[in-house]
Amino acid sequence: MIVFIPMLALSWLGSLLSVGGGAVLWAFGGRIVRRAVVLAGFVGGIPAGVLLAQWIGITWLPPWGSAIIGAFAGIIIALLAYRFALAFTVMIVAALAAGIISAAIIDRGLIASDQARAIAEHRASGFTEAIAATWTPNGSDALTLKDQTVDAANRFWSTLDPPERTLFGASILASGVAGLFLGFFMRASAEIAVTATAGSLLIAWGLSEFLGADSPRISAWAFATTVLSFVGYFTQSFFLKHASPAAEKSAKDNA
Repeated sequence: MIVFIPMLALSWLGSLLSVGGGAVLWAFGGRIVRRAVVLAGFVGGIPAGVLLAQWIGITWLPPWGSAIIGAFAGIIIALLAYRFALAFTVMIVAALAAGIISAAIIDRGLIASDQARAIAEHRASGFTEAIAATWTPNGSDALTLKDQTVDAANRFWSTLDPPERTLFGASILASGVAGLFLGFFMRASAEIAVTATAGSLLIAWGLSEFLGADSPRISAWAFATTVLSFVGYFTQSFFLKHASPAAEKSAKDNA
């Protein structure tokens, strides 16, 4: 009992921090993520500039000068890296969202040749649970994990009818391309989408850890996370749209 009480408390604390941090990202992430990137680039650039100047052997530049140059260079590099990372993250998030929605349609048997059989088999749910079981820590090496993941994907794909395969593949591809475009050319919306999704994932993970054995199936969490992500996106967009004129002008200038 002396051992397990602290472990249980730490588990609850981790769940609470996950839900709390996720809620902040879900509600305000679009407003703070860019500032956090600038701050990280500034803070990381100061020591990097000093160390790089010493390593190269620039003796005529004082440490405070190399620190200033490093800080500004760190901000520029952080913003450039952030822009590309944001675009690819939105692409992945959009593709995953399309896959989850398509999987829900497949599990409902809406376009299957035999709807009753499709509903009874829970093919998409079975696939997600097989993937989760594969990646549960059990001492398997990377090669075994890769083989088991590919095998689960192949078995899932072989159960789909041609219309279901078209829906699943085309929706993921189209959403991924749209997400890449959104990330590059609509930064404000992309930031809201990514932070709302990340916050939803943290909230779902924290709640699932807190519930433990009573936690719902993975398919239920996937659906709930997708819905919560959309709600978070529209919530942040609403508050950004109805912000004060100065804040709204600043957001448009940064877009």
